[in-house]
Amino acid sequence: MADAYAIMVVSGEPHRLYMSYITAIGLTATGASVYMFFTMEGLKGVTKEAEALTLPGQKPLGYYIGNLLEMEGVELAACSFGMNVMGVTKDRLLGAVKVSGVTEFAVKSGQAKGTMVF
Repeated sequence: MADAYAIMVVSGEPHRLYMSYITAIGLTATGASVYMFFTMEGLKGVTKEAEALTLPGQKPLGYYIGNLLEMEGVELAACSFGMNVMGVTKDRLLGAVKVSGVTEFAVKSGQAKGTMVF
């Protein structure tokens, strides 16, 4: 069985969103499975608007999101509570994102070899 990692994204700061996706790509490239849970300000990373986000001199975040979603063993989840608090509706989410709760994150992180927070 491949290693599993859980990543919670709570920050909507562009450099942290980039690093969460780049880290997930690196982990998945080693054969690990990755569960990413986006909540509060971090929900910016799974909205359609995220695809156009850019850091100076870098490709748009959508490029990295697309690369990650082409890999096997990746799961992206938006926190239902965070969506309610932040006013994010399901129609604003990227198509590959499911809506989930913190209980699922607790289970996934409990089963993971490592848990990271961005």
